Amino acid sequence: MTDLPPFGARLARLLEHRGLRAAGLAEAAGVLLARIDAVLGGGVPDDPLLRRLAPTLGLHAADLFLIAARGVPDDLAPAELNGSDEVGSLLIWGAHTMDVQARARLRRFVDGLPSRARPRTRPFPSDGRRSVTPGLILRRLLSNRNIRINGVLLQELGGGRHLDTETYALACAGRLPLDDDCVNAFARVTAIPVGELAALLGLRVAELPWDMRYPWPADLVELAWAARRLDDEQLRAALHYRDGLRNAGGC
Repeated sequence: MTDLPPFGARLARLLEHRGLRAAGLAEAAGVLLARIDAVLGGGVPDDPLLRRLAPTLGLHAADLFLIAARGVPDDLAPAELNGSDEVGSLLIWGAHTMDVQARARLRRFVDGLPSRARPRTRPFPSDGRRSVTPGLILRRLLSNRNIRINGVLLQELGGGRHLDTETYALACAGRLPLDDDCVNAFARVTAIPVGELAALLGLRVAELPWDMRYPWPADLVELAWAARRLDDEQLRAALHYRDGLRNAGGC
């Protein structure tokens, strides 16, 4: 597995990819240029800076914390699930075959569920890994949406090759090559442009065309982020609602 370069070096690559100067980033984020220069020079960004940079970079703040190899503050972390269901369960096994109107109804149902923020009993991420690699960041970005690595999901939502779950997991663990196809699949599922994700991982990745028989389901990718706040009971309710839509002919 490729070593993860310092965050400042990866941020510099992203700025180069975008054709943006440090001064432009500082101005857009409303921070002093000296703070950006310090990070680009190898300094560790503090939490307030990451929160300011995220929207300027077009990223969710929680994702940027993970990309910076940091723990995610509790107020930004996904809901802590304890059951067997996860958000990935909501997106596959039929959701992508539902018609657009049914998927929109499912999104409205999820959005209508009340916020029930509960204190976490463990930090996020809680995988116990101290040595952070590009593959681990990809796994954590999925976990940030309460999605487990799943070969079917990475194919249906990410356009990845038809590989089993274990193969994708081994690639993230550095035991198999983290190739262009794999990174493209993760990029689509997390809605981070592959060129930008590659820069932030310190990788060289070619952007591959979407070649599935249906258009990229951007609405389901957005649904994943919306559903990350659901607790176990709410997620079961969303799964039940989805199944009701399917049984009513919304496919």
